[in-house]
Amino acid sequence: MKNIRLYINRENWPQFVSGVLITLIVVVIFYYGQQANAAQEQPPVKLIVYAFSTQEEALSQGILPAFEKFWEADTGKELEIETVIGPSATLAGQINLGAPADVAIFSNAHHLTWLKMGRKVKLDTQPIVIGMTPMVIVTRPGNPYDILSYADLAQADLCLLHADPHSSGAGEWAILAEYGSALRDTGSPSEAKAQLQAIWNNVRLLGTSARATLVLFELGAGDALITYEQDARLAQERGVPIEIVIPPQTIIAQHIAVTVDDNVTLRERPVVQAFMDYLLSESAQRVLGRFHLRPINLTYKGFPPISNPFTVEDLGGWSHAYSELVEEYWQTEIEPGLDLIPTPMLINSED
Repeated sequence: MKNIRLYINRENWPQFVSGVLITLIVVVIFYYGQQANAAQEQPPVKLIVYAFSTQEEALSQGILPAFEKFWEADTGKELEIETVIGPSATLAGQINLGAPADVAIFSNAHHLTWLKMGRKVKLDTQPIVIGMTPMVIVTRPGNPYDILSYADLAQADLCLLHADPHSSGAGEWAILAEYGSALRDTGSPSEAKAQLQAIWNNVRLLGTSARATLVLFELGAGDALITYEQDARLAQERGVPIEIVIPPQTIIAQHIAVTVDDNVTLRERPVVQAFMDYLLSESAQRVLGRFHLRPINLTYKGFPPISNPFTVEDLGGWSHAYSELVEEYWQTEIEPGLDLIPTPMLINSED
C-alpha cells in the first residue's frame, strides 16, 4: 500500500487554518444548539407533596409559592408542584399502596413507621420536625360549659366531637393529650385511663381528619372538640365564631416531613433535598409561623404561653404510646362501646 501524504504549501496554509476554524465553530454551535433544544424539550422537574389536612393553607398560600420562586431563581429551572391533602394516616396508607409522593408531611412520626414497614422509605431514614402546635379545646363562644381542662370534657350532657384515630393523626394526638394530662396530674396510669374513658363517653361524632371535624363543628355539630391550636386559629381568621382553650397540661404535637425514598428519581432528588432543607430555613419557619404553626428555629414570640406542656417522649415515645394507648386500650376497650349519633342529628338547624 502506498503511503498517502497531505502536502500543504505555504501559500494554502491560511486557507487551511481558516477552514478548520470554521468547521470547529460550526460543530460547537451545532452541539450547543442541540443541548439547548434538549433542555427546552425536557419537561419541568415535578415535586409531589402529600400533606395532612391542616397544612393546606400554609402550603398552598405560603410555603410552596415561596419555594418555587426560590428554586427557579437559584437554578434557572422550571418547577411544577403537585399537592395531595388528606388525613395523615390515610395518606400513609395510600403511599404504601403506590401513591407517587416525593415528600410526605405527616401529623406525627408514627406514620413514618408505616412507610418503613411498607419499604417506601429506608429503615435509617430520619424525618425532620417542621413545626409544632399544642392540642387545644375548641368551644362555642362564651365557653358555655366552662371548660378549662381535659377533665372538664367528661362532664354530663356534653356532646363532644373527635377526629377518628383510625385515619387522623389529630385523633391520635388527642388521645395522648387526654391520657397524658391526667397522668401528669395524678401520676397514676389507671386514673389517666379512667379520664380517657370518661371523655370518650361523651364522644358522639368522629371526623376523618382534624379539618373535617372542625368543619362539622362550624356547621353546628357538638359542644366542643380537641384539635391543633394551629387549625383553631386559622378558623378564627376565617371568621368562625369559636373560643380556644389551652389546657394547663397539654401535649405539643410535632409535625414531620420525610422523603419517600422509593418514589424519588435521580432527576427529582436535588429538588426534593432542596425542599427539605428549605422547610428548616428561617424563611420557611417564618411562613409557617404566619399560619400559626409554632416554629422550631425561632422563639415563640406572638404565641400564647402554655403552663405545663409535655411531649410524646414523656409517654415513652410513639411506638410505646401508640401500642399501649391507641391499639391496646382505645381500640379494644373504648371503641367497641362508642355511642355515636348520625351526623345530621347533631347539626343544629334554624329552618
